[in-house]
Order: sequence, then structure tokens, then C-alpha cells
Amino acid sequence: MALKNALALILVASLTCTVALAQWSIGAPGKREAPAGKHRYVMLVFANPIPGREAEFNDWYTTTHMGDLVQLPGWMGAQRFRIVTSVQPRPSTGGYAQGYLIIWDLEETEANVALSRMTAAISGGKSRLGAAFNYTPGAGAGGTFEAVGPRVTRPDGKGPALPDASDNKTPRLNRYVLMEFENALPGKDAEFDKAAAQRIPSMLALPGWMAAQRFRIADTPGRAPSVKPKYLTVWETEGVSAQAVNDTLQQALTNGAVKNNAAADVNTAEIVYWEPITPYITKDDFVR
Repeated sequence: MALKNALALILVASLTCTVALAQWSIGAPGKREAPAGKHRYVMLVFANPIPGREAEFNDWYTTTHMGDLVQLPGWMGAQRFRIVTSVQPRPSTGGYAQGYLIIWDLEETEANVALSRMTAAISGGKSRLGAAFNYTPGAGAGGTFEAVGPRVTRPDGKGPALPDASDNKTPRLNRYVLMEFENALPGKDAEFDKAAAQRIPSMLALPGWMAAQRFRIADTPGRAPSVKPKYLTVWETEGVSAQAVNDTLQQALTNGAVKNNAAADVNTAEIVYWEPITPYITKDDFVR
């Protein structure tokens, strides 16, 4: 009888829970620096499925497309994310047009060398297109960004929290990335860059703010320019919810522990939380 009641509770919980839990770890470990002679990039793809075909879209993306590309030279790994729309007030008005994001990690002498391998793989059929992916021009967005420094972790050395093995009541904290795209105000790039670098230690001192890495739009001659702002900081966070993570930041901004970048153009900023929906994978996941 006790087992039957327990199973009934599990079934009820599965039917009534509509909020996804962002439980995956985020990205590759370490500082994510390229070896000598190469550069580190992220290629970002923001996308939507064809209406009514979301399950097919997700199945193709996770079980087919990720593996098709991480086998290519210079394509180091990838992870998929789903947008978090519940944070209020929203950190920015822009950035909510697409519901899914994939972050591809690249290492090469220049971005176009790695990107040309993707183009060839798609043209040749090695990388298979998804029937449920919305390829309509303007439906998606993206861009390739070059790392301007290593991934920085918390100054106190703390890693992600995990309850003690003897604790059977406390769940793991959820994980999120905050994608912070910004342009500098006209003529203020140097001031923007200095303030962005100085801001990282103060934010990583906050509870739940775990790591950050800064990027700028990469030079990819011959390819369509990105519609995203020029600068990107990828923040790795953890908390009971994205709202709780954001509330911590807002409190710090209010009390002065963290300062906004005065050289950033707030009118073009896109600052949005995302939750991981797959683990981070590399080609090793397909050859063992």
C-alpha cells in the first residue's frame, strides 16, 4: 500500500509540474582558452521550430544535429538552451524573439576556417537539415563571437553547490546562463571594455553567480553580419529559479555592490536568461 501511494504521488507530481528544472551543468570546464596559435570562439544560433513541430525540432537538434557538427575539426563542443521568459521585470526588452539557443565552441586560427567546415558539411550532406527547423529568412538569429579573455570563476573559489550525500531533502540548485549582449555608446568602446572587465569580480562575489567569459563579435568576411550587439558576456549562474538569481543581482545594483556599465547602450541591449536542456557534448560522446 505504501509503495502504491508513493507511485501515485510521483504520477501526480509529473502531471502537475509544468516548470522545467535547469539541472544540467554548463559548458566545458576550465578557463576555455585556445592553444597557442588559435583563437576561441562561440557560434550562437537562436532558433524556433516550425509551429506545431517543436518535439520533432528538439529531437533532431539533440540526437542528430549536435553530433553531426561536433565531429568536425575545430568544433570542440556544444550545448542547447531554452529561453526563460518568467523573470520580471525583464532585464531587457530585446532578445526574446527565439525560444531556443545552441552554443557551439570553436577553436581555430580564424573563425571562417571553422565555419567553412560547417558550410561544406551541410552542402555535402554530412550535416543533415531538420525538417522542423524554421529556416525562413529572419526567423532566427545568431553570430560568431571571439573570446577576449579566459573564463573567470568566483574569487572565493567556490564551485557549484551540491547537497551532501546524506541530505535526502535538498534538491540541487538549477543552472542558468545569462546572455548579456551590449553595444558601447558612440565613442565609448574603451570605457565600455574597462567597466565590463571591472564588473566581473563584483558580480561573481554574489551568491549564485559562478563564472563569466567575455566575447566580441568575430571578423567573418563574406558571411552575413550578426544582428546581435557587438559585445557579449556569458554569465553562469545557479539558484532555485532564474527569478531568484536575478533578484540577487537587482539587490546588488540597488545597494551599490554592483554597478551598471555607464558606457553601455541600454537601448540596444539584449540581456536574457536561458536554461540548459542538454548536457555539454563533444565528439568523444560519439566514439566511445
